[in-house]
Amino acid sequence: MLSIRPRGKNSILYIRGQVSLGDKRIDVKEFSSGTCDADAASHLMAEYETKLRHQLMFGPAAAVAQGVMADAFDSYLSKARPPGASDVLRMGKLNAIIGDHALREPKQAWDHFRRAYLTGHDPAGQDRYRSVFQAAINVHHELHDLPPIKIKAIPFSNERNRYLTKEERDRLIGSYVGHVQPIITMLAFHGPRVQTALQIQWGVNGVDMAREAIRLNHSKNEVIQSVPMHRRVKDVLLPIWEDRGRPAKGHVFLNKHGQPYQDTRLAPIPGGNPLKRAHATALGRADVEDFTVHDWRHHWASHCVMAGIDLITIMHMGGWKSLRMVQRYASVGIEHMREAIDKLS
Repeated sequence: MLSIRPRGKNSILYIRGQVSLGDKRIDVKEFSSGTCDADAASHLMAEYETKLRHQLMFGPAAAVAQGVMADAFDSYLSKARPPGASDVLRMGKLNAIIGDHALREPKQAWDHFRRAYLTGHDPAGQDRYRSVFQAAINVHHELHDLPPIKIKAIPFSNERNRYLTKEERDRLIGSYVGHVQPIITMLAFHGPRVQTALQIQWGVNGVDMAREAIRLNHSKNEVIQSVPMHRRVKDVLLPIWEDRGRPAKGHVFLNKHGQPYQDTRLAPIPGGNPLKRAHATALGRADVEDFTVHDWRHHWASHCVMAGIDLITIMHMGGWKSLRMVQRYASVGIEHMREAIDKLS
């Protein structure tokens, strides 16, 4: 059984002991009740003992049956590999709206959150909340040896694949301001995500001019891939490297003030693109429409396919985690082959 004893000069009451049921037993390490009021401490002790007896009687499911969504969210935020900043914000919004909902009814809680907050959000954004919510529940379930749950995915189209002709590519690259052109050249010929490029460093773990290689830290999928440097990229980076005294460390790309670009993934409110304004200006100069900064990644992958590079190689070079994520580009190869066939007389 559990017992109460005072500790310290303020006589705060602490609880400790064991709870038994048949041959099963849970040892309770001493913990503070947070009060010196004997009635309040006794009430807390009785509630805690009842909870542990339920756990002995019904197994791990008892912890979930008695818990609330906030317990699962806390487990997710405390896991060994912490979530990214964007998902932490999503978790905060989930907790504010459904944190007090019963953990044993996750689908009802999810339906309430969708109605309360996600009405009007685009399907892709809704599905990201669903994914984070499901992951939090399953992390908590795993801690209690319970099977995972499945929340039905929200269908959305993620098949955008915009790319330029080579003439449009070169015209657009030339339309950026001088300090941005080298960044865009890397995006066009190596296909990294924007922040992967902006945060790349000189040296063997980034731009290795001595070996003419680039090591891309695709942090979104935790993939680090070293690839040979494209000659066009070498042509724009070599003068920068030499002008700075051939550094072996430090950011490769600097903004117009000579400072490294902010890593918006680490901002209090993640998101935003430091190149957005320069990109919009360049689009107008080059007379190119419907082409985002991220579309340079689609452009690179599409032209890799048209050059005959297989999807597995593209997946590894581009830092995608699965082949499914690059299969959208397969249709580009088919269209390219059709154009080639049509040229035959």
